[in-house]
Amino acid sequence: MLVTKFDGRKEEFQKDKIINTCIRAGVSQEIAVKIANEIESKAYNEISTKEIYQMIKKLLEKYETASAKIYTLREAIASLDPFIFEIFIKRLLESYEYICEYNKIIQGLAVEHQIDIIARNKMQELILVECKRHRNAHRFCGLDTCLQVYATLEDILDGFKNNKNNYNFKKAWIITNTKFSEHAKKYANAKDIILTGWKYPENASLEFLIQKKALYPVNILKTKKNIIEKIMQSGIIVVKELEEDKLREIGMSENIIRNLIKQKEDILSKGFE
Repeated sequence: MLVTKFDGRKEEFQKDKIINTCIRAGVSQEIAVKIANEIESKAYNEISTKEIYQMIKKLLEKYETASAKIYTLREAIASLDPFIFEIFIKRLLESYEYICEYNKIIQGLAVEHQIDIIARNKMQELILVECKRHRNAHRFCGLDTCLQVYATLEDILDGFKNNKNNYNFKKAWIITNTKFSEHAKKYANAKDIILTGWKYPENASLEFLIQKKALYPVNILKTKKNIIEKIMQSGIIVVKELEEDKLREIGMSENIIRNLIKQKEDILSKGFE
């Protein structure tokens, strides 16, 4: 039986991949095997990986509700507006004690550049941060992004040397919600570009940094889309920022407020492991 991947390629159905995916989501080996067996029994030739992931999520919710939340987190980040994603990343970096400037125009030697985030670390070094949100959470962040970011960094540094700007960046940092291609990793390593993405690097990936600080985006909450949009429009981006008084100020009903605050308490106490 064949499986159709996101890029259209075909490969043999591999039950072990489903088991490993479920285990990474936090369920036991026993439940992972049950889920894989059930999917195998329902799968058909050339089934898409997208459909398999949807089946995995549904079964995780059936067998282990808390374990399905890692999928909710990935999907929540992917569905953030690019503008909101940048603000979310800024809040995340600030939670790790970076001092951040947001959405700055900097004159390079040749042209002006719009920079998502300027981060200053504890050693007072300036880092150019490029935020790359992909709607398709399963695509790769590729070499082209690294090339563009490094070219921007070089032009700004050339501008600094020629008194065009005051930003003497130490390095560049690309933060994305997806995985990186192998070419992107090799190039970034050669050019000393920091990469932070989904499951990369180990013990410093995007989901790791989020979960360590329990800094979850508010669209991870189970409620109507228009409620989430209203909350974000008010400037509340992460679950930790939810407060009863703030929710009343933007016109939320008491029932909705109780539901959201209860979810907030559950998330912050139990996490998304």
